[in-house]
Amino acid sequence: MPIQQIKDEYDMLEEIGSGGMATVHKAMQKSLKRPVAIKELKKSYRSDEQIVKRFERESIVAASLQHENIVHIYDYWKRPHFCIVMEYVDGANLADVIAKAGALPPDVAVMIAIQACSALEYAHMRGLIHRDIKPSNIMIKRNGEVKLMDFGIAHTRDLEALTLPGTLIGTPAYMSPEQIVGQSLDIRSDIFSFGIVLYELFTGMKPFFDEETRAVSAKIVNDPFISPRSINSSIPRSVQRVIKKCLRKKPAKRFGSMLEIEQKLGKQLAGRTTKAASLLRISEYLVSLNVIEPLPEQETLVITAKPSRRSSRFKQALASGALLLAFAGGGAYYYHVKPMPPAPDGAIPVSAVPVSSPLPATQPATTPASARTTDAVASAQTATPASLHKASSEKKSETSRAGKKKKTTVKKKKRKITAS
Repeated sequence: MPIQQIKDEYDMLEEIGSGGMATVHKAMQKSLKRPVAIKELKKSYRSDEQIVKRFERESIVAASLQHENIVHIYDYWKRPHFCIVMEYVDGANLADVIAKAGALPPDVAVMIAIQACSALEYAHMRGLIHRDIKPSNIMIKRNGEVKLMDFGIAHTRDLEALTLPGTLIGTPAYMSPEQIVGQSLDIRSDIFSFGIVLYELFTGMKPFFDEETRAVSAKIVNDPFISPRSINSSIPRSVQRVIKKCLRKKPAKRFGSMLEIEQKLGKQLAGRTTKAASLLRISEYLVSLNVIEPLPEQETLVITAKPSRRSSRFKQALASGALLLAFAGGGAYYYHVKPMPPAPDGAIPVSAVPVSSPLPATQPATTPASARTTDAVASAQTATPASLHKASSEKKSETSRAGKKKKTTVKKKKRKITAS
């Protein structure tokens, strides 16, 4: 797009950054009245076809990723001015935050790391390896949102490999061992780089750094690092375990996905905050460092009920109490309803009735004769020959027992008379 068209569509406001190959400007898009960032390839590199291809690929790769924690791409222009129009992130990059604060408070560090995990997991699910994870490529907006950016050297099977054999592409202090020695890469390379970022977030320093006698790349491949809690004892032990596993030399011993890391870190915040409250906490902390300005009043986050550890424990106790009451009620009913003794031969079986439930006062103690007659008629109508034979047998045995009882009584009376 000619420079005149750029000026017609955008008001170029100011330069906000400059890197090795590109310069970034803040601009205002007139048609939509929104701020944007325009990344322009420096004039000295526009004749280098390899760099131009990489710059173009950055726009294609990033534009394919629609995620809340990844910088959005709006447009790409080719010759004569190679430019990428992208979302303007009003905030600070993580490198500046760490340089200002050193080790971040554990809760803030976890909140930032979880958002970065989400962005990387999304990219990995689409077969993309970032290959340049570092604090300067992680932006934090004034509202606390984290944005992953700079996919210029990202690798995917769907795009042509632009790295020449024997060429190191990336930032040496954040490379994985396999990236340094030129082996094939997968998502676990990004996990190692992310482990270095985590180490910095919680300690304020890198696990591996250059020395006069030893290069940082040699240390990454061969040397151990200082345990994070030896530098900052406020780091939770579970977080230290996550960092150490990310920084294993062998890829097979690291986490298998960013989702696993996100879940491990998420346990630090479970039940103690909401997403809005986390964003506000990050924002307020950055304001306290004077690395960003406070949010304007119209953009203030609305925080609903914020769960606390106390309220969470109270809910758990309440649920446990209700469960115990339910069990107690069930047990009381079980023991209060006594089973009836076995009915004697010839008696009509009766269902067990709870002792605490007497018959209502209005219910007659005996069944009316009319009801008995009706029941007898109904029984006779529904009786089968087998049931009638059974009833007849039961009646005969009852009569026989009654006769024997009567004879026994008569004999006892005779004995008494004889004795007297």
